[in-house]
Amino acid sequence: MAAFDIIVLGDYFYDLIYTGLTEFPELGREVFSTDVTTTGGAMYITAVSLRRLGVRVGWPAYFGNDYYSRSVYDFARAEDLDLSLAKHVDAPYRRVTTAIPLHGERAFVTFTDPEAPDLHRHWLEALEKTEFRHVHLASLDCPERLKPVAELARVRGATVSVDCGDGPHLKNPAQCRERLAEVDIFMPNAREARIIAETETVDEALVRLSELVPTIVIKDGARGSMAIHNGIAASAPAISAGEVIDTTGAGDCFNAGFLTGFIIDGAPLETCLRMGNICGGLSVTGVGGATAAPTRAQLDEWLARA
Repeated sequence: MAAFDIIVLGDYFYDLIYTGLTEFPELGREVFSTDVTTTGGAMYITAVSLRRLGVRVGWPAYFGNDYYSRSVYDFARAEDLDLSLAKHVDAPYRRVTTAIPLHGERAFVTFTDPEAPDLHRHWLEALEKTEFRHVHLASLDCPERLKPVAELARVRGATVSVDCGDGPHLKNPAQCRERLAEVDIFMPNAREARIIAETETVDEALVRLSELVPTIVIKDGARGSMAIHNGIAASAPAISAGEVIDTTGAGDCFNAGFLTGFIIDGAPLETCLRMGNICGGLSVTGVGGATAAPTRAQLDEWLARA
C-alpha cells in the first residue's frame, strides 16, 4: 500500500497567463502583452508546492486525452510529482483558464468540460488503497464529496483541511457553516471568511468560525494571515519578497506552506502561518501559481530571518 503524508483532492487546470499589459482589454480593440506563460493551475499548484517542500504528496488527478491534460501531466512529471494515483481516460477532460493580471488584480476566462461522472469514486478508491496522514480538498462547494472523504479519513486516523473556493456555494453562508462539521482545518481568504461567517470584519469572522472548526486559518493578502487552533490565536505578517508579478495561486501556495508546518513539522501555530506567508509571498514574484513556489531550503532560509 502506497504511503503519503498528504493527499490533495481537486482538478488540474491549464493556466494561460498574459503579463505586462498596461491597460485592460476592451471590446473592439486589441492590446498586447509583453509575455505569455503556460503552466498548471488549481490543485496542481498545491501539489507541486508541497512536493518542493519535501512532502510525500499524492494527487489522484483526472486527465483526458486532450492537449491541456497532456500538458499539465507533463508539467507535473517535470516537477517529479508522484502521479501513481492519477486516472487517464480516452476522452477530452479540458480545464482551461486564461488569466490577465493587471495592477495587482486579475481577470479570468475559464472553460471546463463536464465533470467526470466517476471523479468522486476515483478519489475514494485512491484513498482506500493508500496510507495517508492528511487530506486536503480544494473547495467547500460539494457536501456529497466532503462527507464521505471526511468519514474515510477519520477511520484512518487522518485529518481533513478544506480551502473555501469561490462559487455559488458562497450564496448560502449558513449551509457552508454546516459543512464545517466535517472539517479539521478551514482555510478561506478574508473575503470568503466574512461571507461565510456573515460578519463585517475579518477578526469577527475568525472568532465565529473558530467556534465551528478546530482550526481556522484566514489568508488576508498583504495583511498576512491569522488563525485560531483549539482556542489559541496567532497571526503573522506578510513578507516582502520583491515586486508582485502575478498573484494567481498565492493562496494555494500558502496552503502548502501552512500544512507542511502544521501536519509534517508539528510547528507552533505562528510558525505555520509564517511558513504559509513565505510560500504565498514568494509565489507572487513569478508568473503562474507554482512557478516561484519555494523549495524547503528556501523556506528554511526565510524562516531563519528575524
